[in-house]
Amino acid sequence: MIRSNHSILKQIIRRAFSLSGVLICLSLHTQTVRAQDILKDANSIIVEARTEVLCKSMTQSIEKESLTITVLNHKGLDAAHFFCGCDMFRSLQKFSGEIINAGGQSVRKIKKGELQKSEYSSSLSTDDYFYYYECNYPTFPFTVKYEWEVKCNNGLIGYSTFIPQAYLNQGVEKATYRIELPAGQGCRYRELNTQGKEIQVKESTGADGQQVIEATASKLSPIVKEPFGPDFAELFPRVYFAPSAFKYDKSEGDMSSWQKYGEWQYRLLDGRDLLTEPFRAKLHELTANCATDRDKVNAIYDYLAKTTRYVSIQLGIGGLQPIAAADVCRTGFGDCKGLSNYTRAMLKELGIASTYTIISTTNERLLPDFSSANQMNHVILQVPLPQDTLWLECTNPSLPFGYVHQDIAGHDALLIEPDGGKMCRLPTYPDSLNTQHIAADIILSPTAEARIEVNEVSRIFQYENEAGIVYLEPNKQKDRIRSGIHLSQADIRNLQISECKEANPSITFRYTATSNQYGHKTGNRLFIPANVFRKEFSVPPLTKRTYPIHIDYGYTDTDSIRIQLPEGYVIEGLPKPLDVKSKFGSFHSDIQVKDKKIYIVHRLFMSKGVYSPDEYAAFLDFRKQVAGQYSGKIILKKE
Repeated sequence: MIRSNHSILKQIIRRAFSLSGVLICLSLHTQTVRAQDILKDANSIIVEARTEVLCKSMTQSIEKESLTITVLNHKGLDAAHFFCGCDMFRSLQKFSGEIINAGGQSVRKIKKGELQKSEYSSSLSTDDYFYYYECNYPTFPFTVKYEWEVKCNNGLIGYSTFIPQAYLNQGVEKATYRIELPAGQGCRYRELNTQGKEIQVKESTGADGQQVIEATASKLSPIVKEPFGPDFAELFPRVYFAPSAFKYDKSEGDMSSWQKYGEWQYRLLDGRDLLTEPFRAKLHELTANCATDRDKVNAIYDYLAKTTRYVSIQLGIGGLQPIAAADVCRTGFGDCKGLSNYTRAMLKELGIASTYTIISTTNERLLPDFSSANQMNHVILQVPLPQDTLWLECTNPSLPFGYVHQDIAGHDALLIEPDGGKMCRLPTYPDSLNTQHIAADIILSPTAEARIEVNEVSRIFQYENEAGIVYLEPNKQKDRIRSGIHLSQADIRNLQISECKEANPSITFRYTATSNQYGHKTGNRLFIPANVFRKEFSVPPLTKRTYPIHIDYGYTDTDSIRIQLPEGYVIEGLPKPLDVKSKFGSFHSDIQVKDKKIYIVHRLFMSKGVYSPDEYAAFLDFRKQVAGQYSGKIILKKE
């Protein structure tokens, strides 16, 4: 496959890229080495990408970009699509595109008028829009080249990030980024995940005192997703660029530190927490019977859930300023900023202090010594009570009160306080609390039919993984339950779902499952499964490992299974019990027989952690032992 792809790349380089104006002069030896590195596991190749940012002032810039990319197979098509986000600050000025086939012929010219433009949604209040082009050329490989220009007006709170490869299984021949700023207009930069890669950043001063920063990436091998691998953000190389002093939508600020950035963010909240007199009176009436401040916060949180809904709103200081609390109260909708600020305003009226908090749902860690607006994408509310600090997810108040969900648990956040921004870290839950317990009572017939009574309780993060079922239609709920059971032709009946929305929430499923084929019958023997409830426990193949092993959160699964033997059958074979302990976790299984009943206990504990790639074989061996118990067979013989 590597040789075949290498031949393809050589052909495209010789024919297509030279015709499209891309200058690549390589010796055959160098070309071969590059092709092997870049093409291995590749679905697409960036032949050349250029970004040039010309800042005219603190409020205006021009971004000139070009991209030449080769798509090797159908999986690489997403990387060939064009996308350009615009808003009141950014507008697409120029665009051209061209598709070139493997033979080097230009088969299509793409004009700006052919781009699709996003339509406004009825549930979206925004001045954002985007242009896009879906490139679906049917014959592989092919090359597409885009050139475009974006004009930025009315403020610059940040500069484009240099991301030489933005997709998995994408190789890079060459990518460059250049930003030029007027004398005195400073720009800071920070490299991430660039170690050991051909990525260089250099800074210089132009003839007129301009600050010039240039970044270059070359010969980047594709990043391949590995089972239990790091998150996207920890793998992809990038360089952040951010101003110190800035002007944005007629608002001036300082981003040289998180404290300074927080000062600017706090000013955006000024006057946005005002409520009407009738509504203020209603809040006091609503909480009149609350004994404590915590009870009052809970009452406000419940009121928020009943009276508001989330919509994305990107208006006001480039989408960074929340809409006024009175407007959220009047309309009943808001985004994470507006709903958090609205809740803050309601609590303020009740004399309860709270803090507007900016956080990322994707980046677990913020760069402590490099402040920039593009590291966060979400807003929540901190409520520091005397005995406890609450974190409110105002965007989704259907979540249990006081529960810190997986997308923010343990993440860094920025508290927006009167004296500026202050970094903090949200709490997370001990591994021991993320539990799931399944109790099953199975009655077998001599013909391998089965009736199973199930009680399943999931807590904390395991609750969160299951809780979405409550929003499904009844038939879809049964489908969801059925999909998790390794049992053919299962019929789910009498499904009951109960949700406990406490600070440590849980969800319980009670149901009856029936099947005409619980295992299989051969002659006078029945071969039946020991455990049908861990269908999704996987063991990836053993391959060469590049990245560390990541177990994102620890958990405990406990299965207590009782199987009633069918009339006329005795036990001929049982899986052997197992006790295994490792740094990744532990597993215990026990099988007992009493009064013609088989009692099976499986208990798995997985420990949160990051482990060396060298330990991958040991990690898989642990999972194989567990999987072997989950897939174990019981042999019954007719008397």
